[in-house]
Amino acid sequence: MDVRLGDAERRVLALLGRRQVEWDARLAARVISRDGALGIFTAPPMDVLAFLALPAQVEEPLDVTVPMAALVAAAKESGDIAFASLPMTQAPFASGVSLAHLPPADGWQMPIPAVASDVLPAVDEAMAEFRARSAGLGPRGQQTVAEEIWSRTAWAGLPLRVLHAGYRLRFLSRDRMRIAAATNGPWRRLSTPRGQVFSYVAGIQAQLSLHAVS
Repeated sequence: MDVRLGDAERRVLALLGRRQVEWDARLAARVISRDGALGIFTAPPMDVLAFLALPAQVEEPLDVTVPMAALVAAAKESGDIAFASLPMTQAPFASGVSLAHLPPADGWQMPIPAVASDVLPAVDEAMAEFRARSAGLGPRGQQTVAEEIWSRTAWAGLPLRVLHAGYRLRFLSRDRMRIAAATNGPWRRLSTPRGQVFSYVAGIQAQLSLHAVS
């Protein structure tokens, strides 16, 4: 199960992965190969799924879950990424999003287009509100504030947590980057040229265990 990535793709994978490992050192990545591309799903501590697709040369079909830290380390080395030599892991099941329950590939409604610079002010306002309201609170209080803020509905019906995650993952930048939102049943999707962010909104809001990532 060897995968060959170009130098640019290695750098993108290492950058995205390193940032997420800083948030959660135990973070897992589910890696799937399809049609000359490598798809990497992760569940950063924002109750979303992040997705990155990279062109790749893959010897055989692949669907494995590995520690993100190990994948980042392999991406920094020269040569092919030998997934057979990486430690396998079980992604923890969550009441919200989980690597065990990936979003559908088909059936998405007509995308709603926008540009990144038009939607980021809402994220800025929410981050400022979180900092102001959570100042002096303990972890439990911060999580309560985070749940209230990031569960709000934002542009195109996306939960505000999706835009926040897109910004923190650097999928969104303060320019005229074209982005799109789409829905598929309980799933919500933010698509950008750099990656995608998904949330699952049906029947789980009262059970979410949030992390206060500002």
